[in-house]
Parts: sequence; C-alpha cells; structure tokens
Amino acid sequence: MSELLGLGRADGESRWIGLRRHQAVLAIAGVGLLGEWLTHVHAGLIELVIGVGLLLCAAPTRDGLTVGERLRIAVGFVVRSRWSSIRASQNRGTVTINARGDATVRGYELQHRGRLDLSGRDQLNAMALAEFADALATSDDTRHFSLHVCSSPNGVATVLAAPSDVSAPSGWKENTALTLEATGVGRDPGAAWLMERWAYVRDEREVIRVLRVRDFSSVPDGHALLERMQFASPSLDVVVHVDVVGGVRAQRLAARAVHRVGSDDVTSLAAGFRRTAQSVHSLERLRQRESLVVEGTALMRIAVFIVIRAVSLQQLRRDVKVVTRCAVESGLRCEPGFGRQSSWYCAQLPGAPGW
Repeated sequence: MSELLGLGRADGESRWIGLRRHQAVLAIAGVGLLGEWLTHVHAGLIELVIGVGLLLCAAPTRDGLTVGERLRIAVGFVVRSRWSSIRASQNRGTVTINARGDATVRGYELQHRGRLDLSGRDQLNAMALAEFADALATSDDTRHFSLHVCSSPNGVATVLAAPSDVSAPSGWKENTALTLEATGVGRDPGAAWLMERWAYVRDEREVIRVLRVRDFSSVPDGHALLERMQFASPSLDVVVHVDVVGGVRAQRLAARAVHRVGSDDVTSLAAGFRRTAQSVHSLERLRQRESLVVEGTALMRIAVFIVIRAVSLQQLRRDVKVVTRCAVESGLRCEPGFGRQSSWYCAQLPGAPGW
C-alpha cells in the first residue's frame, strides 16, 4: 500500500520487546509458576513442571514458530483423518467449492496480449486490480478474491476468482472450466480425494507440496515480488488470496494499529528501552496506511501460496529445494507447512473454502 516506504512486516508479526503475543502470555505464566514454586515452602512439583513447560513452549524455533505452536500442529496432525475431499459444482456460471468449508465464486481468465512486459499491459492489469479492490472496500463486509497463476503442459493461465455478485475488471473473460481445473477436480464438476502426509498431499495423479510466503520485507526496492518464483519449476502455481476489509472496519483497524504501536513505543521508552530505527519506520508506515485508508484505499489482508506439483516424491523434493532457494535469493521467506498440508491446500483453492 505504500510506494514511499515499501513493504514491511505483516501485522501478524507485530512484537512487543521482541515477543509475540502468545509468547508473552506463556512466558509470564511460566515465570509466575516458577516464582510461586520458589517462594512457597510446600509448593508441589507439578508447578515446577508446568512452569518449565510453559517457558519451553514460548521458545522460538528456526522457522519462526514457537515450540508450543509446533506441538499444537503435531497433535492436530496425529488426531485428524488422513483423508479429505474436494467437491466442485457448477451453477449458471458460478463454481461452488466444498473443502473444509464452502465457497462460491465466478472465475475469469486473463486475456494475455503478447509479451506483457513490452506492451505495458501488466501495469494496466495491476492498476485495474487495485481499482477493483478499492471498489470492494466500499462494502461494509469483508470481500474476498484470489489470483491463480496456473502452469500446465499447455502453458500458463491466470485465473481470477471473484465474488459472484461483482464484475471483473477489463481484460478478464469468464472461464468456468479453467476455474474448475484450478480446484484440482478437472475441467468438469466432480470430486477429488486427498491423502495427507507430514510434508505433502497426494491425489490420484500427483504429489503436491504447498508453501506459504510469510515475509516480503527483504525484497529489494524496484524488484518484482514473485517473478523469479514463477520460473523456478515448470509445474508450479502461484496463488494470491486477498481479503478486502470493509470501509468502516478498515478505518477502525488502521487507527487501532497506529495506537497500539505508538503505545508500545511509549511504554518501551518509559521502561528504559531505546527507540530503534525499525520501530520508527513501522510507526511511520502505519500512520501512512491510516491516511490512505481514510482516503478510500482498500485495506487488504494478503496470503501467498506456492503450490508445487510432481509425478513422484523424489521429483517433488527436488523441485521444493529449487523453489526454496529461489525464494531466499529473491528476499522471500517461506513457511514449509509441515503437518498442515491438507488445510493449506484447501486454503489456497479459489474462494478460500479452507479459511
């Protein structure tokens, strides 16, 4: 949203004195129980065990998750079924998808006109999508749309999955068959079954790995965010999901974010911590974002998924290594999604039925 200050950390990555919200809660509870055990003569051993366990759960791991989050993911993977189904039906141009939830969308295909980088159509398409998001922001409700850059032996196609009650921007043509294909059931309505493993899912044709781009803040200025990712593998889909927050709620959220970060900054200074360049930059970005939202610019929550497909597990592992290396070289940080492959696959489908 900011051409002056560029991209920054996502709001979900906001920290106070280096801690995320649940880390702070676990750490405070753990320290409290340990203090209780140390100060009381007849305190039980259970308080010591729980206190140490809470502190361990608050400890971060290499990929940004805490030990507690990893334990929760592992428990969820063990107790749930390994099988999940995806069903897609068609009705008067709309596609209804059932996968851990229901979503109804209308699908459009981008009409490519030669080399986009030479004709300038890429910039026009991007501006049209930005205006499309701004128009959705006038609603009081949160609206959702997604872009799917799908690779196949026949070439690359770009699909826009939008709410069924709105019209697509210029340059997009309705294509229900391609939207059905993006769901994984084929070009005709039907159903598909997925078998989940720790690091991938498998259907009757191929094995699939879903990665989620977690952080864009290290991308150099002036560089395309996902350009190199699209060429990392011939069987790779890039999916961008966008939640457009309703106008009144967007203004409230933007103002609340400025107030929260400003209050944390004041509290940190009062506690003796110095003001860092990152905190100053973050507060300036949030203030600029609040001004843009008040002027009518859409406030969006964005999720980016990388879907890698292969005919064998060995090929999938090789492609994942190549894609991960390209992400690091491009300044992107990807989450591997261990133990969450089924839910992430459903979340990246048109309409995001798994959200």
